[in-house]
Amino acid sequence: MERNERMKAKTRLHKNEIKQRKGTGQKGDFAPPDDGIAKLRTAVFVLPFLIIGAMILVLIIGINQYSKLFHAESENDPDIAATQDKEEEMDESDLLFIVSPDIPLPSDYKISLVKFRGVQVDQRITDSLEELLDAADKAGMSLKLTGGYVSAEEQHDLYMAEVSKLISEDDLADAKAMEEAEKTVPSENHSEFQSGLAVLFGTNRTDNFLKSEEYRWLTANCVKYGFILRYPEGKEDSTGAEFDPCHFRYVGVENAKQMRTMNLCLDEYVSYLNARG
Repeated sequence: MERNERMKAKTRLHKNEIKQRKGTGQKGDFAPPDDGIAKLRTAVFVLPFLIIGAMILVLIIGINQYSKLFHAESENDPDIAATQDKEEEMDESDLLFIVSPDIPLPSDYKISLVKFRGVQVDQRITDSLEELLDAADKAGMSLKLTGGYVSAEEQHDLYMAEVSKLISEDDLADAKAMEEAEKTVPSENHSEFQSGLAVLFGTNRTDNFLKSEEYRWLTANCVKYGFILRYPEGKEDSTGAEFDPCHFRYVGVENAKQMRTMNLCLDEYVSYLNARG
């Protein structure tokens, strides 16, 4: 009996304690404090932004590492590096200029000469020349370079020698001899060979390059490497020069292909582009 009374008394005391806590606003032993709830809510709100920020940081680091790796591979890979250098250095629109008896080489023209297989040429065309000659060799052709860059002084001497020859052998007057000479040997600053973009081809098999297998192969394949026959047969009225099967000019692959498709010589092609604006 006494035990039951003690249990009832404890129960009453416990209920009174709970009522007192509710009345005073006191929280239970296991209820989190107000500042703890605020911190929890802040953490829940900020966490997604922290995750997104971390993902962006990882992505940036990854892109940076890939970029460094790609550039390192480009520097070590000669094919990639050569392609990039070629794209940076070569602008095919810069190759479309005419040099003729009536049009001199631009006074501000810049050239970077290098020695290539025994002749001097502009360094911009060496890769294309190498590819062309390698392809000719694989095709069994005995194709070789026989001429390239000529200085203004050398061109003057060549021109005057041709004038003298026409005067002595053909008995032409000086003025007529000079006019005729320009059709085959231009005067200084009027020759494409001063540009470094023009070359002469030949073969060891025969002295008649026009009748050679090498000439047929070259005219069929030259545009693949950016070269054109500069003074083709039947275009004398446009070029102002006689047909020359040995003389080729670098104009870039796309220009060369367009000229072949349209059956235009360089002079006609430049006029066509100028007309189009």
